[in-house]
Amino acid sequence: MKQNYSNMEKRKSERVEVSFTVTYRVNKPPTIFMLVGGKEVCALMMDLSEGGMALLTEYEMPAGTELSIKFTLINFEADKEHYVWLMEIVGKVIYCGPGEKGESRLGINFTQIEKKDRAAIADFVKTIKA
Repeated sequence: MKQNYSNMEKRKSERVEVSFTVTYRVNKPPTIFMLVGGKEVCALMMDLSEGGMALLTEYEMPAGTELSIKFTLINFEADKEHYVWLMEIVGKVIYCGPGEKGESRLGINFTQIEKKDRAAIADFVKTIKA
């Protein structure tokens, strides 16, 4: 059953649907202590904007949880120098709800992102929307 997230639209930046694998680590859970086997865990990125993303993961995360997020952005329309871009961004969980198959869908707002990374994401979104 596909969830309707249109009623929750409060983003400042336009998002596009994507399907990337993302690795993240919990930095500062606000009210919980979470150790996931002492390792980074993987999630599936569902959408992306220069201000945030949505992830599907098997772990519930309360709003306010800070995550270190790593992923590789591949933009087929970019020049050779920017074709593959490794991103390391810090974000905060602003929403945690049910996913399609029992996973948790996390709405992430970027709190620490380099200008060049934000620009690369903005270019990627423009390319997808064109």
